[in-house]
Amino acid sequence: YDTMSLFFSAEMTPAIKIPLAVHYSFSRETFNGPQFEAQMKNLQRKVVKQSLLEFFSNVSNKSVLSYKVSAHLLLHEQTDQELNRLAQNEAYLDSVGFEASSYQSIAAIFLLDEAHAKRAKILHKEMKKQHHFLTGKDDIPYAVLLTREPVNAQLQAQTMRCYYDELVAQNFKRGDALQAMSQLLTLYNADFEPIVIDYVSAICTYLKRENIKIRRKFYPFIAMLALAQANEEVLNEIIRMNKELMTLPMFSIEPTLALMTATQFVLQQLIEREALQQFSDSLLFLQALNMNDFLQDAKVTLAFTIFDFF
Repeated sequence: YDTMSLFFSAEMTPAIKIPLAVHYSFSRETFNGPQFEAQMKNLQRKVVKQSLLEFFSNVSNKSVLSYKVSAHLLLHEQTDQELNRLAQNEAYLDSVGFEASSYQSIAAIFLLDEAHAKRAKILHKEMKKQHHFLTGKDDIPYAVLLTREPVNAQLQAQTMRCYYDELVAQNFKRGDALQAMSQLLTLYNADFEPIVIDYVSAICTYLKRENIKIRRKFYPFIAMLALAQANEEVLNEIIRMNKELMTLPMFSIEPTLALMTATQFVLQQLIEREALQQFSDSLLFLQALNMNDFLQDAKVTLAFTIFDFF
């Protein structure tokens, strides 16, 4: 974060620098400003459209999601191939009727093929039937994530609504974050499982007992912890790391980001030990999608495709 602060101008807000720093840290890559700029120029030479450097220098184009997608490309071992893959996946998503947006660009990262895009569109339609006003572009990555394998879309969407209503009854606040949470709870089972609600309740109770304030932005992470059946040892490690992160000035502007970063780190450690191997895609997805929701001052959500960067 400090290195980024020295390299980027004052126009680069902490709302963007912090998630970007976390992404580089999780990737075990050291941020190098001149190298970063050189990589951008290299990408610029490989495409025809708008300059990526122009994109980065345009204040109106700054959003956490856009930087996240760019970092994904820059850190990829085979940037050219990944760029082509995302282009094809964007085309698949367009062809089934999804509207171009930054969220579609995130979804493209996790899309497998054209058949997968069709499944995602079917689920997204069913989700909209259950929550007409809440379901929108920001749910496209969830629809993609949840349809990597063939699913009963109608049942899964109904289960999402059941989880949503049950969580409202337990005093969770209505809205997009709660919908995201209810969607993630169907990640491995489209059937409604009351025990999942019990896990969610137990996790929240434990964190609150440790004076952890749970804000809406943390809801998707509660879902992940519930799916992982996180025990006291896992939660205590998250609490310990959260306290350490809170001592850093960079997290003073957004305490919830420290809690989410701690949770990401602990889950990733479990994944690397193959204790939660099946959750790796979900963790990466949350890192990608929720950056725009993490910070209240990151209010710009753009309607662009990945190739509008260049």
